[in-house]
Amino acid sequence: MHIKFSIIKKLFIPAFLLLFIQCSQPSSDINLLETDITPSTIKESLETSQSSVLENTTSTSTTTTVYVCSPEDNSSINFNNLKNVQNFLNRYGYNAGEEDGYLGNQTISAIKDFQNFAGLKPDGDVGPATKKVMNNWTGCESKATPYTENNDNKANETPADSTTTSTTSTTTSSTTTTIPTQNVSNRNASYGYQPSVLISTNQITTVFKGIEDTTSICGVPYLNNLDNGAINMYQNGLLKYETVGNSIFTESSSTAEIVNVTSNSFTINVLGNGDKNFKFYFIKPFESDVSIISPNSISTSSGKTTAVFDKSSLEQGYWFFSFAENNSGQIVKSVGLREILIGDEITQIQASNNEIDTIFFLKDNQNISKGLNLNSADNIDLFYTTKNLYDTRENTTNDISESANTITLKNDSQATSGQILHIGRELMLVTSKNGSNYTVERGYLGTQKQRHATGSQVKLIKNSSKQSIQSSFAYAVIRSESGFRYQIPLGSELLKNRLTTNKCPNGLYSFEEITIFSWRPQGSSVVYTSTVLDKNNPIFDKQFLINNSYNYLPPTLTSTDSDGSFINNGPNNTSVSDGDRVVFDFSGVNIRSSSLKFAELKFTMNPLNSSGKISKIRSLFFEITEDYIFEIKVDKIISSNSANSNIWESGYKYIFDSLILYDDVSKTTFKNNQEVIYDYTSSKSTHSAYYLDQFIFNIP
Repeated sequence: MHIKFSIIKKLFIPAFLLLFIQCSQPSSDINLLETDITPSTIKESLETSQSSVLENTTSTSTTTTVYVCSPEDNSSINFNNLKNVQNFLNRYGYNAGEEDGYLGNQTISAIKDFQNFAGLKPDGDVGPATKKVMNNWTGCESKATPYTENNDNKANETPADSTTTSTTSTTTSSTTTTIPTQNVSNRNASYGYQPSVLISTNQITTVFKGIEDTTSICGVPYLNNLDNGAINMYQNGLLKYETVGNSIFTESSSTAEIVNVTSNSFTINVLGNGDKNFKFYFIKPFESDVSIISPNSISTSSGKTTAVFDKSSLEQGYWFFSFAENNSGQIVKSVGLREILIGDEITQIQASNNEIDTIFFLKDNQNISKGLNLNSADNIDLFYTTKNLYDTRENTTNDISESANTITLKNDSQATSGQILHIGRELMLVTSKNGSNYTVERGYLGTQKQRHATGSQVKLIKNSSKQSIQSSFAYAVIRSESGFRYQIPLGSELLKNRLTTNKCPNGLYSFEEITIFSWRPQGSSVVYTSTVLDKNNPIFDKQFLINNSYNYLPPTLTSTDSDGSFINNGPNNTSVSDGDRVVFDFSGVNIRSSSLKFAELKFTMNPLNSSGKISKIRSLFFEITEDYIFEIKVDKIISSNSANSNIWESGYKYIFDSLILYDDVSKTTFKNNQEVIYDYTSSKSTHSAYYLDQFIFNIP
């Protein structure tokens, strides 16, 4: 039996439908070209004019020397890439230091020098106005009129990319920009898109939030193919957000800035549309996570939102204001003053050369050896350390037996009580000492007790406090030989994670990546990250086998039932108006090994007649229903772009493009051309529902 319908007029539907618009375009990094013009020659030319004439007159002759600048084309350079910014600055004589992509003090100083010369606000931020000037730069420009608070450049230089000093600031601009107020979030959903700013580059991004079970080593699928502008969970640290949106987030032209800092409070002004629904995201001291701080009060006036925050509940250290958002699908990045000190002065400096040192992967206090069978394991411990956490000590001068609780090291200065020794693959907590004899707690944090021969390397963790820990978050990626990939959030170093294997399909798994995030240092808008991918690195020698779980089989889509009738139905080139609902029935879906969690319906938007509109793609997320019937409610039709699931843009033919099904392992895409794409292998197959491209509805 099947239901054959496409449009049902004026019926109410619970608003659990999600929508997103895929409108961003892929970007690529473009390397800067070599030039024969030296920085010193360029700066000499810039300080005078394009053609400077120097005369040396005698009684018999005149010598004229003309300096001619050869203009350069920087228009195609991607200045979202900090290495390109550093290369640009170095070429034009603004010493940015090593072109390493790290936003340090030297790079910030070089940015300010360039902004001073170009007449921009010298805040060290590579925002839209600075990028525009860099793209238009020829190297032959004269020094511009210096920036002032009241000139036009202030209105042009909007969201930025680094921090400023911690001083009180006021906002004088009255320019406002309207941003959408429609609520496009679904806070109760466990899937969709989350707004974010990359903590490594301070650029706008969108995080895809899908299936997340942090109790299983196979609880968070890593998707190979995401829409442009979106990244997987944990690729931008651990998210502590409220908003789960229906579309890729974009950057707003509105601005948000900390103002009126007092001993007890500070204020943030958002110059936009005067909306009270803003949420404000910060990076806490000695952390890399971006999380919400709620204001004590929030008020609005014409084109402005004013939020006042109480300092008394905030922990000591340098806080960084990253962005604000109001469920509109747009992100308002912070500008101007963005870092404030809570409490007394504190040292919050982080080195930029940290990387992973050791992954501790244990079962029953034993190191998991290569190829170990982990069937039905529910007591896997996983944690890590980084290289900057340690101090190097003298190698052991005596053998250390597996059972010894008192060990002898070279002298009495190797450690003190409360510190942690790392010898071989074992941690030992020093509880007391007598000269060069140290009483220790063996197998600390569940590490394996081992015998250590004379000459073994000794490393010392002096302090495991929040300020001393070098990495505040990390995630690992494991892959099976069949192509299944999973992400494992690891928190801060030395934090033990207890995991199971109850969601892992059968197969041989290995670690292929680990990324660490150091906490944000004062004076910077970004955190230092490091990724290790080399499978030949000894830290990745941790394969494990699952062979009594289940063999994964992706879902299928069939076209007809037993009597030959089509069992997948949708609108057949039908016109839609306000209050209608559009129904898709995918009764041909068959589950084989893994329960479906949610679905995505994607549409191609082709302009109707000669509307002058451009083609687009639009998607909606749905909770899975027992009968696989998905309903779209069209409450309102407008003439412009919409990110709301029940507000639709007119002037388009909406052609069904694909059904995407997400399960515990991966996602499977069923295209309207009978193609099937399996994300976990990137392989393709076919399905029999050849008529899906006939599912069309029109909104004139």
